[in-house]
Amino acid sequence: MGKTRKRTMRIEALGNRVLLRRDDPETVTEGGIVLATAAQEQPVEGEIFGVGPDCLALGVGDKVLVPPHAGTPVRLRGNEFVVMPEEEVMVRIHDVE
Repeated sequence: MGKTRKRTMRIEALGNRVLLRRDDPETVTEGGIVLATAAQEQPVEGEIFGVGPDCLALGVGDKVLVPPHAGTPVRLRGNEFVVMPEEEVMVRIHDVE
């Protein structure tokens, strides 16, 4: 009996779109306070996992801020992503040491 190979997947965004994995926003503070819905409407941090050939400012691995409801949610092999035009990304985050 042959071995089953684990298939890998290459994700390629098209045009000026980016593929983003959002970080889950905190709904409870460190002190145990549950945040109101309005407080959860703040921009969301995420990481770029794919960029289309027409993207000019962003690259794979960039950390960014996006509006909380921006883009189109997609599920690929159990992973949740958001596809959106590059111009919907508000901020790129640079870590400084």
